[in-house]
Amino acid sequence: MVPQPRCINRIRGKIILKDTTKDAVASFVKENCPEYYYVPPNFSFRGVTLLLGEPMPLGFKRKKRKILVPFVKPCFGPILVEVDAREGDFEYLAETLGGGGGKET
Repeated sequence: MVPQPRCINRIRGKIILKDTTKDAVASFVKENCPEYYYVPPNFSFRGVTLLLGEPMPLGFKRKKRKILVPFVKPCFGPILVEVDAREGDFEYLAETLGGGGGKET
């Protein structure tokens, strides 16, 4: 069996926060995304396993077609990456993660 890739660099995006804390990432997502969902540790998004020690919010910016993805790099700590949403990403994530927070847009 081939191990699941665990490098966030495989999901091309813009780093929004780095050299920060899990609490800062969570606060940023909650304050800047009208809709967010808690993603559990080892959740797979676009074929990459998200390294998280605990559930963290993943944010939606539907109007801008952006997704804010939390990740913990073993050598650097928590980061937040903004990626362009692909067709079906919002629906897949909302359905799979359920129990969202924030307000719907």
